[in-house]
Amino acid sequence: MGIRRWACAVQLVLIAVLSLLPPRLFPSSVIQIPGMDKWIHGAMYGLLGALLRWAAGQEKASAASWWLPLAGAGYGLMMEFLQLHLSGGARMFSWGDAAANLIGVVVFWYGAGRFLANQQT
Repeated sequence: MGIRRWACAVQLVLIAVLSLLPPRLFPSSVIQIPGMDKWIHGAMYGLLGALLRWAAGQEKASAASWWLPLAGAGYGLMMEFLQLHLSGGARMFSWGDAAANLIGVVVFWYGAGRFLANQQT
């Protein structure tokens, strides 16, 4: 497995660990900033989207342009369900978090695609 796929795998594991850790392990000051949770979700999944786009490569970009971002967003939805069922009530499912995950993946996927296209010209 190449470095690009390893980077995606590491990001997937990092997201899973951060999503499933008990919330008491995170500083309370971050949680108290209005909307900060959604920005963090968007950034974590945005990085995933950019890494997926990088891993797709230029020649595979058109074939992967719909299913890889969808897979990233699906992973975010799965993490929301796992939080609900594996946290013992410490975390809950949030459609807002799922939306932030989706937006992060899609925006960064297309942003990374534009960046990579400019690098090749």
